[in-house]
Amino acid sequence: MKRTYRKKSLFNPGKLGQLAFTLFIVFIAYKILTPPSQETARLRSPDGTKTARLRTFYYYDNQPSYKIYYRESGKTVWLNLYYLPAYTNTPPDQTETSLAWSGDSSRIDFLINSSSVWHHVFSE
Repeated sequence: MKRTYRKKSLFNPGKLGQLAFTLFIVFIAYKILTPPSQETARLRSPDGTKTARLRTFYYYDNQPSYKIYYRESGKTVWLNLYYLPAYTNTPPDQTETSLAWSGDSSRIDFLINSSSVWHHVFSE
């Protein structure tokens, strides 16, 4: 009995078209399922150990949603701190959002129209 082995290549050029089509479909699905967004604010803490950013998302109802992320200096991953699905107390075109750090960098505030609506205290 003779055994014959076929050497298999890690890269198969015959499947290149199928791979390109699959990546295209994944890209289109990502674009459809990801809402439009913009970075509204990015603020470094006074002591320089953390950076916070505010992103505004626009879903199907055209009402802005807000997410606040932070990361420590030297790290690449942003951690999600807060998600506000919709702020309906003021019309979207009259809403001004911002972030503010405390002087000792232990607290971050989310401000809407210069009024704090949320804060997070970092424990050491």
